[in-house]
Amino acid sequence: MLELRINGFGGQGSVTLAHLLAQAALENGEQGQALPFFGVERRGAPVRAAVRMSPTNIYAHSQCELPDYVVVMSEKLTEAAISEGIHETGTVIINAPQAVAVKKHPTWQVDAEAIAREAGLISADGPFINIPLFGAVCRVLNIPQHIMEQTIVNKWPGHNGERNLGAASKAYKSVIQINL
Repeated sequence: MLELRINGFGGQGSVTLAHLLAQAALENGEQGQALPFFGVERRGAPVRAAVRMSPTNIYAHSQCELPDYVVVMSEKLTEAAISEGIHETGTVIINAPQAVAVKKHPTWQVDAEAIAREAGLISADGPFINIPLFGAVCRVLNIPQHIMEQTIVNKWPGHNGERNLGAASKAYKSVIQINL
């Protein structure tokens, strides 16, 4: 079973990202579970969500303590996300405009904010970075691109789906592994 935690700020779409990843697992013939964490979160406050994926049934329903992957939606949260816990062989996927290496952990980087802005995925609060991050995470987890695309089109048919698909596809192709 694969466990993944998403660390972001309220309003960045952490919960939507978790649901998209769980749905992609289902579309890929596996089991998927999204675990939003609701407390006193508010827009701009640190938030988290978790995802489990497995080729067999998932019986755990608690938060992920030492996930295999940590998605950091803002590089400002990197230290806090790592200190919250990650498996000793865990991988970090980070939204940052430039390469950011995390000591002791394989790290992947994508500029989700630039991709979202370029695609016009912007609200009054800023860019919707969860869509490009969905593409990047799918690539890192070896979820086939057509599964990623199918998940987006099923969630957002029409024009919004096309814009989301373009942003996710660009991130899928541009996420890079950082060599320490």
